[in-house]
Amino acid sequence: MAKMTLIVLAAGMGTRFGTRIKQLEKLGPSGELLIDYSVHDAVKAGFDRVVFIIRHDIEAVSYTHLRAHET
Repeated sequence: MAKMTLIVLAAGMGTRFGTRIKQLEKLGPSGELLIDYSVHDAVKAGFDRVVFIIRHDIEAVSYTHLRAHET
């Protein structure tokens, strides 16, 4: 079976969401972020790799969070 990569476009300003960073908003009962749900659903759907296209200003915090949850 061919390897599949999901590309998530998450670089929008999210102005309809308010002043918070939508991709890094805690939504789950244990503090899961919106981005965590994206990864979970991608793996469950059979994707081997997830690539996030994000804004430069959230790069460091996104990288730190995703590396902490890497399996």
